[in-house]
Amino acid sequence: MSRDNNGASLWGCGIVVLGALIILVIGLVKLSTARVETITVKDKERVCDTSESCRYLVWDRDGDVYENTDAWLSFKFNSSTLYGELEEGHTYRVKVNGWRVPVTSSYPNILSIESETTP
Repeated sequence: MSRDNNGASLWGCGIVVLGALIILVIGLVKLSTARVETITVKDKERVCDTSESCRYLVWDRDGDVYENTDAWLSFKFNSSTLYGELEEGHTYRVKVNGWRVPVTSSYPNILSIESETTP
């Protein structure tokens, strides 16, 4: 290998490592935002950007919006089941993580239902 190819390989490896570190840091920051909130489900809907890119959205009576998607870093792979368990008009204690970021259409993600509360 020539000297130029070695330099290009190092740059390529460096970019891959940097990308992996950025993804790891974002994941850890998002995990560190985990909290339990009480929500009353006003509405819920499956929203698709394309035929293969869909997510579940849940609206709270207070106007907040949550998403319900699988989350690899949180070991959550039951979004469809959780979506089916949420009923409009019912109040739940839910574990969520993340923030509402309007620029990226990002919402806090519902990780689990802690319990249903009674009025």
